[in-house]
Amino acid sequence: MSIFHKQTRQETIIYTIVWVILFLSPLVSLLFHHDDASTDSAWIWHSLAESWVSLLVFFIVFLIHNHVLAPILVKHKRLKQYLISCVVLVTLFQLVECAHKPNGAPLISPTESEMPPPRPPKGHPPVDKHDVSVFFIVIMMIGANLGMKYCFQSEEEKKHLAKLKEQSLKQELDYLRYQINPHFIMNTLNNIHALVDIDPEQAKDSIVDMSRMMRYLLYESDNQYVTLDNAVIFLKKYLNLMKLRYNDQVKVRLNVPENAHDNVAIAPLVFIPFVENAFKHGVFYNEPSTIDIGIEKKDGRLLFHCRNTKSHAKHEYGGVGLNNVTKRLELIYGNDYSLDINDGEQDYDVLLNLPVKHVDDFCQPSTTDAAAANN
Repeated sequence: MSIFHKQTRQETIIYTIVWVILFLSPLVSLLFHHDDASTDSAWIWHSLAESWVSLLVFFIVFLIHNHVLAPILVKHKRLKQYLISCVVLVTLFQLVECAHKPNGAPLISPTESEMPPPRPPKGHPPVDKHDVSVFFIVIMMIGANLGMKYCFQSEEEKKHLAKLKEQSLKQELDYLRYQINPHFIMNTLNNIHALVDIDPEQAKDSIVDMSRMMRYLLYESDNQYVTLDNAVIFLKKYLNLMKLRYNDQVKVRLNVPENAHDNVAIAPLVFIPFVENAFKHGVFYNEPSTIDIGIEKKDGRLLFHCRNTKSHAKHEYGGVGLNNVTKRLELIYGNDYSLDINDGEQDYDVLLNLPVKHVDDFCQPSTTDAAAANN
């Protein structure tokens, strides 16, 4: 075991301030008595030196307890070894104090008290108040030091648990992201596969669009937050790709006011699963179908709305994408979000309410990726 254990900077600063004040207090007392003409200056400096020597003994006891004994209990939980060590330390301290006991009051000149103190009656040993007071002081010092150790250890444990929680959150988010990417790629490839027979040239262009979307998935979605600008660009690319698969009977409308883009950051790929479900369950060829998507910023909140008409065939909404995004929303936003889903007879309505996060606090706008996505 190392003699000097790792100690927090705040703890060291507190101890330093306390001991500096203690060592300066005899000097301050000297300054108040220096103007008294009846006080012998040489004797005062001698008393000051004795006070500093006594404080030095306390300081050495503190250092031994702080760096050697306290870690035995606080870090290693060895109560018996700690108690025995403290008894030995306090006993040695008392022996040193008895060998260096101050003679009389520290700041009273010998000229003011010529008569020696009266001797106690025979058969009654004197009660040395100095020894008793010093004993309680050193016990209180050890107790205060031990309490301080436990206080700072509690703070360290809280920080450590917070760090572990953050690492666990990142690992879970990474797992969910790696899960949603193959799911999205599978759906997109199915769309392109459908275009190969319908319009081969358009299928080639769609492959190029998909490569740009993959660039977004590779470089942007790895972050906890992305800019809303890039998220909207990605959503537009996806909508263009999906509309190629369907005829004019499918009406897709996207409404994003300009003020919604201003310095807003969101979790990546939170909109796509809802839009995927809208195409998967809300589009049918024998009747007109509509998908309305809106994103707006209102009263410090970001609102995403997606409504689609429902086909008459029975579908079970959800799947990997929707379950995935729900877990990610809980991990990233905690209780500071709401997701309202209205599964009606004629339409399926989703309203996602998120807090407005600022880009400067979480991510830097990726001009390269945004430019690439626009191309």
